[in-house]
Amino acid sequence: MKRAITLLILVLLAIVSGFYQEKLKISINYILDEGAKMPGFDLLPPDGKMEWIEKARVSAPFDYYHNHHTISWLYHFDSKQLSILKWVVTGFFLLWFLLLNTFLLKTLLVPHDVVRYVPLIYGALIVLALLLFAIGAFTGHQQNAYTLSRRIMGALQSVIPVLIIWPASRIAHHSGVKLQS
Repeated sequence: MKRAITLLILVLLAIVSGFYQEKLKISINYILDEGAKMPGFDLLPPDGKMEWIEKARVSAPFDYYHNHHTISWLYHFDSKQLSILKWVVTGFFLLWFLLLNTFLLKTLLVPHDVVRYVPLIYGALIVLALLLFAIGAFTGHQQNAYTLSRRIMGALQSVIPVLIIWPASRIAHHSGVKLQS
């Protein structure tokens, strides 16, 4: 029963974290995109920035990017700070989901020898995403490389690693493959 409650709490944390992360990133990007359209946007006070963004909002009922309320505390930052915050948010959620995925795998009784490789998998995939992005920038395929890098980073900022590792470990266990070293 304790394991089931722990699993429920971890899954709820992952869901809430995922939704908040998405809202936060969309809010940052929306403020950056819309603020760039107004000269002197960064010089406005926070409430002035928010007022301008809301006045300029496009009516697009089925487009979440345009049809959402931005997070108000973000208006205290200027464009440069928001751009830096995007990287900080990405780093935070990479670490957060690394921890959540590790605890989920442990709770799902995935062998320790498999779970201990999760940080290495994260590190390798982060390096791969950065390398792809850099190669794309140098070869003139920046948009394609960015899209692929973003998908890799997005997967790491979710429970997708658990959705791959847990079933794989179960299949390996049931087919007699030894995962432990």
